[in-house]
This record gives sequence, C-alpha cells and structure tokens, in this order.
Amino acid sequence: MIKKILCILGDYYHDHDIALEALKKAVDMLNKSGSHTFELIDTDVDGLEEALSQKFDLVILGKENRINPTDEVVNNWMTFNIEKKIVDYVNNGGSWMAWHAGLVFYDETGEYTKMMGGYFLSHPNEHKVVKYLPKENSSGIRLNESFEAIDEHYFIKYNLDSSLVFLDSESPYGKSEAGWAREFGDGRICCFAPTHREEGLTNKVMLETLVDCISWCCRL
Repeated sequence: MIKKILCILGDYYHDHDIALEALKKAVDMLNKSGSHTFELIDTDVDGLEEALSQKFDLVILGKENRINPTDEVVNNWMTFNIEKKIVDYVNNGGSWMAWHAGLVFYDETGEYTKMMGGYFLSHPNEHKVVKYLPKENSSGIRLNESFEAIDEHYFIKYNLDSSLVFLDSESPYGKSEAGWAREFGDGRICCFAPTHREEGLTNKVMLETLVDCISWCCRL
C-alpha cells in the first residue's frame, strides 16, 4: 500500500533543503522498515489548496506563516480560506503534522491553532544544548530514547491535556512541551518542535522520532 505525504518546508529563517533532506532520510527509513511504500511530494503553499483535494495521507508543514518577516509591513500566507480547507481536510480523515516552523506565527485565535492545540511563543537568541525527553502519554506515540542538539529552544503555549504530550524539551533557559498528538474529527494532528539546525536535523534519534511521528499520522 502506498502512503502519500505532502511536505511544505522552508521560509526566510528556515532552510528548505536541509529540512527536506532530513525528511527524505526519515521516509527512506520507513520504506526500508515495513510493507508500506511512502511517497514524498515537496511543494509550496501555492499548491496547497489544490493538493488538499487529493488523496494525501499526511501533510507536513515546516514553514512559518510570515512571508516577509523583516519588512515593515509583514504579510502572512495562511488566509481564512486556506485555514478552513486545512481544518476540513483533517476533519474528513487527513493527517496534519506541524514540524518546527509549522507552529510559528499562525493566528493564535484561529481555527488552525485551535486544531493544533498550541503555538510557538519564542526562542532565546543564543543557541544552547537542548535536550528532548520522551514522556509517558496517551497519544499513541511511544518513544524510547532521548536526544540533544545545539539548537534554538522553542517555547510553546500548549492548550491541550498534558497526557497528549509525548516529548518535552529542556535547556539552560527552561522547559517546554516539544511534541504532542491527538485525534481530530476523523483525522489526526501531530506537533513536533525539533529542530532548526543541521546538527539536530541529522541526529539519528531525531530522525527515528520523526519516523515514529509519521508512522502514527499514517495509522501504522
């Protein structure tokens, strides 16, 4: 059986190619590990509306909302219409994963953020070692191994039950939720905060954790 994954990656602050290479490695690991075949299709937000009407098992968003974050007048790509189509896609059985920047600067009161159950607050300017720690949870994602990387430490405003959190983060700056998942309508959502830099994106345990998230989203 073929599982089709759509990814939308990269923005002003987040390198598209490094994130895509990490995701390709995770998909390769999945293709070597089981009876399912995973097909990864890379696109941008311009193709999202049309893609949501197709039969994708999972959409992975690793892109922040701001198109031009350094300009005086900042524009966002997620319109009300696109937001509604994303929520409808999940309600009707699709899976959606917000990966790192996919949690950044989306409307805190909008339906997308309500569906995801949390959003990015901030990260300290200086990178420190961030530890990512598995947590007992009820989401269905079971992790066995922690990992760490010199990274920007994402602090999250988390709005759901704590039992859905499968990954915590900690650094000299403090602690935060770093991964959670839940059913939503007939679909599934997963949020995964790590990581920004190439060191973290090539970390073996991080990639294995990414594989676990994709597997759960694809109902394996």
